[in-house]
Amino acid sequence: MSSTKQVDMAPFSAWLPAHPNQDFDLAVKFVGRSASGLIDELAPIVQALILHGCQVMVQTGRLNGGTGHLVLRLRIASRPFYSMGHGCDVVVYLDQDPPEFWRFGLQPGSVLVWEPSEQLRLHPLLPDGIIAYSVPLRELNAQYSQETWGKGFVAMGVLAQLLGFSEEARRVCLKSLPAPRLFDSGYQFASRSLVKHDIYSLPLATRGDARVVLSPENAVKLGFAASHCESGTDCAGELERSPTQWIARHLAMADKMVSVLHSEQFPDVQAYRGPQGKVFALFRGDDASILASLNSCSNPRILVAADAVDALRLLVVGHRLIEANRAGVVGVVVEEALTARLESVWVGALAAARSGKKADAADGIDGAAEDGTATMRAEREGEDDAEVGFIAWGATQGVVRDALTLCRNLGMSVAALYPKQIVPLPVAQLEFFAGSVKRVVVVESGQTREHADRIEGACSFRLSVVMPDKGTTLTPMDLFMRENLGATDDNQSKGVQDE
Repeated sequence: MSSTKQVDMAPFSAWLPAHPNQDFDLAVKFVGRSASGLIDELAPIVQALILHGCQVMVQTGRLNGGTGHLVLRLRIASRPFYSMGHGCDVVVYLDQDPPEFWRFGLQPGSVLVWEPSEQLRLHPLLPDGIIAYSVPLRELNAQYSQETWGKGFVAMGVLAQLLGFSEEARRVCLKSLPAPRLFDSGYQFASRSLVKHDIYSLPLATRGDARVVLSPENAVKLGFAASHCESGTDCAGELERSPTQWIARHLAMADKMVSVLHSEQFPDVQAYRGPQGKVFALFRGDDASILASLNSCSNPRILVAADAVDALRLLVVGHRLIEANRAGVVGVVVEEALTARLESVWVGALAAARSGKKADAADGIDGAAEDGTATMRAEREGEDDAEVGFIAWGATQGVVRDALTLCRNLGMSVAALYPKQIVPLPVAQLEFFAGSVKRVVVVESGQTREHADRIEGACSFRLSVVMPDKGTTLTPMDLFMRENLGATDDNQSKGVQDE
């Protein structure tokens, strides 16, 4: 830490004006108790960012291994991505107590939006190179609300102005947010009182590929509804013409047919069951709850969703497996990391998922098979005879995809296998993949060797394991820095185990 100083920098945004094809990738953190007011109201913000042609992913969590400040993370990019990424470009700090800046991932050039306390004005502690915007959050909030959660909406308005929201994007927020005056007070303050010194500007508004906002819960409901919709081609046409109308109609269908179940044995687990009782989605499921859910069912299939759209697709596939008598029961697991996420989704991907296919036909998965068997083939990505081959299920697949991009950009020889099914384990696919790479690394989403133990009990190849520290999630940079797993002396470093 060093003494605070005002960073006197030229307005980089003047050097790099926004344009439609701008390559933009921004990681934002809202930190503090007041972020709670935003969590359930983010759909309009995501929709506004979509108007700029951006893909958006939102994740909630906490600092300090899950015990510290509430954190709302946004990743906003003009190109496709698959995970929350790593690092931090902008921190919006909403609390009054002195922040521990080192926990935020700030670096020279990063932006801090905050209201410094009197204590910090006397004893400034800002790291060198941080571009700080001081905002009277409490005063602006008090103009329209007595609730502290309102500061989150004020700060969102400030950020919208700094990033250059289009007038249409701003109107979406003012029309749909529950506290539009708070949002606008922040926006207007930034317009008249802040001089922009950072480089971050959204691409110009665009009418590119249509996107919608999708939560995991709605994705699950849409998966059940799409599996029982009898509209055929009319349904597909409606989705193309009016995605919002299609979603609303199918959510209404789901509310009439889907049961939500809870268990005293697994209080954190929430199960969604379809009308026939043979297909279900399991939120925050782990090995114990999965086995309990099967309850001696014959011919079970357990699939793990990589994201919200994948959950929808796997539910459609699950119903086809039941109809074709290729499974007695099908469960789709939605991991905890996904339940706290909100995403923008390309309508084309939603249409492909509705039909049980993947949007990218180049991934080697043929979703057109009537019984869904071909869809269960694990996807392989990367080079043949790669130095390192990652195996990942569920939400970690997105982290691995982004990590492979990092590695391959530097000429590293890497590959990955993305299975969908964990029960029964696709042993032949795993063995074939292991034989095509020099070293296998299993990527776990939590603190247990859930997938590694399952593989070791059924397969013949050796493997290494990487898992996150307690209360954290793996990032693409974690895997990128550990592409030489098993060949280093520091096997005790973050989450690395070599068998």
